[in-house]
Amino acid sequence: MLDFKIASGDFYEIPDIEKGALRFKNAADLVGFNHLIEDLPELSNINFRHKEFFPYYAENLKEIEEALKNDPDSVAVEGGPCLFGEHEVNVEVTLKDGTKYLFDYSTGKKYNGETDGEYAQTDQDLAGFINSDASQVDSIRFENNKTGLTYQEYLHVFFPFAVADALKAKLIMTLPDLSYRKYLVYAIKDLDEGFQQKVFAEFDEILYKITDMYIELIDILQNKFQISHFKLVHGRDEELIRIFEEKREPFIERNKVLKSLTNNEAKLESIKDYISMPALPYYIFGSKNILEVNSMDETDSYRKCRKAHKNDISLSCILFPELLSSDGERTMYCTDIEHKEYGKYVSELE
Repeated sequence: MLDFKIASGDFYEIPDIEKGALRFKNAADLVGFNHLIEDLPELSNINFRHKEFFPYYAENLKEIEEALKNDPDSVAVEGGPCLFGEHEVNVEVTLKDGTKYLFDYSTGKKYNGETDGEYAQTDQDLAGFINSDASQVDSIRFENNKTGLTYQEYLHVFFPFAVADALKAKLIMTLPDLSYRKYLVYAIKDLDEGFQQKVFAEFDEILYKITDMYIELIDILQNKFQISHFKLVHGRDEELIRIFEEKREPFIERNKVLKSLTNNEAKLESIKDYISMPALPYYIFGSKNILEVNSMDETDSYRKCRKAHKNDISLSCILFPELLSSDGERTMYCTDIEHKEYGKYVSELE
């Protein structure tokens, strides 16, 4: 942990001094790769760059190993990437008086100016800005700066595949394009229908172009690993989305759960997706022993999903940290375009 450059909030504690494990958000213990294979020996043959250097956030791995011995058909892996990070998709909002404002879509934050990469000091995000006076909005345009996938995004796809292959388990991969779209649905809800259609047409063209980058990588990895029970869930697969939204309703659409999600109404529908995605193997395959393999940034989603489904599934995790970009300070998700280093993973596919 001390050797690895990590960008993370101060959510660590050592609840059990005898055990000595550093625990993150009271959800998972920090361990090395050697500890992962102590609990799941099947993972020993996984190979990727710096695997033994990463700190991992793990929980309930022995339960997965026990299930593999007693009921292997009940075990499934779930994971998937964010579609794009900061500075990759920008939104220009022009008012009827000609004033232009630039926002980062990923965070919803307003930039200081049209070309300045620094965010303005304001609590009002993109959705709040448009909703505050939708009648004054003249146009909404999008700029796509994403020309490839980062090594971090590659890991978010590769690692769930590699783990599922090692465990001979089912795999659900999720691409949250529908969730990204839901934020825009809320942001422009007060615009007239014709205006909304034009905005969605431009956004969807960018959204699906980026989604298709991941689908291409997923196809390559599935061709390599040949996971026998595999499903890819994304917004254009209407049948799987129908199953997803229908099956999660009894778990998520409860006041006790909804109150714990967010105070930001613009992000509520997206967050519903994020906290139910780890349970997708249960919804689709009926799998009751699920291993979430994802970013440490999904710790809250994992924790809330586990709580919402605690009587029906056993949820475990292997989470890994967000890597720093080439600027040495910000993660690949947060850094500017110059430091994202698109395509640096390609050699690992050879």
